[in-house]
Amino acid sequence: MTNLISGKEALIALANGDEVEYWCETDPSIQKRWTPIKALNEYRLSYFLENKPRFEFRIKPKTISLNGIEVPAPFEPKVGEEYWFIADYISSGYGCTQEGTGINSSIGKWRTEEEIKQVVAALRQVFGGGK
Repeated sequence: MTNLISGKEALIALANGDEVEYWCETDPSIQKRWTPIKALNEYRLSYFLENKPRFEFRIKPKTISLNGIEVPAPFEPKVGEEYWFIADYISSGYGCTQEGTGINSSIGKWRTEEEIKQVVAALRQVFGGGK
């Protein structure tokens, strides 16, 4: 992976408010599953500072790949927070609502109209729907 950071860089990123994820090499046969670091007091300092670490760290990606096309990653809105979602029943392919209003998108939720436009365009490209 090219986006790995050291344990020291992970600590600095956490101190700066970045979202950091880790993967622990307990069983090399298991596919990597990145886990967010939620509470720093749940981890030993040695996890970050070992010379031969079992842990790998990265800053949480802000994009995801849809069949090789990079698009903004979805997020989890708080109750009352506005979000944009994929809506195939609307000609634009997306809609907007607030969290907690009863509309629930299980596919994903994005912060801005610009982000959802990128996602819809990528999906249309992947599935041959044009723009």
